[in-house]
Amino acid sequence: MPPSSSSTPGILATIMAVFRQNRVPCLVLNAFAVALVVSYYQVPALAGFWESVGAFKTRWDFAFSCVSTMFAAALMPTGIQRIMGTLPKDGGGKRLLLLMLFWGYRGMEIDLFYHFQTWLFGDAHDAATLVKKVLVDQFVMSPIWFVPTYVIALRWVEQGGSWKRTRPTLDHEFWTRTCPTVLITNWLVWIPALALVYSLPAALQFPLFSVVMCFFILVVTVMTQRDGK
Repeated sequence: MPPSSSSTPGILATIMAVFRQNRVPCLVLNAFAVALVVSYYQVPALAGFWESVGAFKTRWDFAFSCVSTMFAAALMPTGIQRIMGTLPKDGGGKRLLLLMLFWGYRGMEIDLFYHFQTWLFGDAHDAATLVKKVLVDQFVMSPIWFVPTYVIALRWVEQGGSWKRTRPTLDHEFWTRTCPTVLITNWLVWIPALALVYSLPAALQFPLFSVVMCFFILVVTVMTQRDGK
């Protein structure tokens, strides 16, 4: 059955609510990312630190992307939730393991995509190159792959790693409301953030991504728990 015409206003209302809820962390997040990029280009002492981080990333390559994303997106928010006493009482260990498996893989996948972008468009930092990379990232890969698989994976985690229980939840509402809403939220956060990420040398792009991811999930985790009180 085709969706009713009332579904469009409902989606728009949801998107506006997402924007209002996330505008502060988005602004804080991107101000933080700007400060990090400026520190690389304008503060010699910190530039040396970032160069050492880049060398470390180059040495460990995909092992770095795997471990850093596990920490930023799985271990850290789980630790914050444990401190705040909001973790589910049952199945916490399995949930953490599933999150680590997914984010470890996703980190390597994103790192590989950054390598592909550098191969495809080069490593220049001019406006035209940055625009191409952000457009492909956010308007090709995100709606086709990154966002849908991310939301499906989170549902799979919440269902205890059971695809049998996950599959029925991927219904019409999932594809017409949940995914578009998450995609809009993703754009609000990552379009400006990725312009900063891609402005750095290739060796530093994933380290900055990891820091931004860590900071964003920390803010969102704290705000979500605070709003839920």
